[in-house]
Amino acid sequence: MSPRTKEQNDAIREMRMDQIMQAAAEVYLEKGIQLEIRDVAVKAELGYGTVYHYYKNKHMLLEDLLWDALNRVESAVLPAKTGDVGSMLKAESFSRLLLTKCAEDLSVFILLKTVADNFHHFPGNRFSKLFADFQERIYLPFVEMVREGIGSKTAEKTANLIFGSLVGYTALNIHHHMRSEMDVEGIVHMIFSGIQSKER
Repeated sequence: MSPRTKEQNDAIREMRMDQIMQAAAEVYLEKGIQLEIRDVAVKAELGYGTVYHYYKNKHMLLEDLLWDALNRVESAVLPAKTGDVGSMLKAESFSRLLLTKCAEDLSVFILLKTVADNFHHFPGNRFSKLFADFQERIYLPFVEMVREGIGSKTAEKTANLIFGSLVGYTALNIHHHMRSEMDVEGIVHMIFSGIQSKER
């Protein structure tokens, strides 16, 4: 048998990383910050040594999970940020794309929930850069869409209400094992109908 090529090794590494990340997201939802590398290995059906080869501790693993989720969120909402429609329609589209991504990807939900909780489960200032990047790349552009869309001086308060509603709705569905039944259109329509009628 001939040795594997660099491309084959890279493909295996990428597959392993995806497997570990998916398992880590599932274990985090079950155990929170109490998760251990061993738990992730069991969930991923990999040897402890294999997971430990990639991540020396759970904080490194969670940090990668959250940074990866941030990049996927940014890609998911890009069409709303660059769309050629009014700001309120952009904000609505942004919310729909964000909620859809939460339903598809547990790590995205974990990121949003962790940001909403201000990383209070994590030690020290390990995630201050992640928080700053989330603000710059996701949150502040959304606040600006809301501000331009409703012409409100309370745009940040409104954006927080929307984010909180999306995170809370996702949490209810995930924890009751109804993720596949999430009514993305219905909840986004309900939220924005309420905001627009209140602002009139």
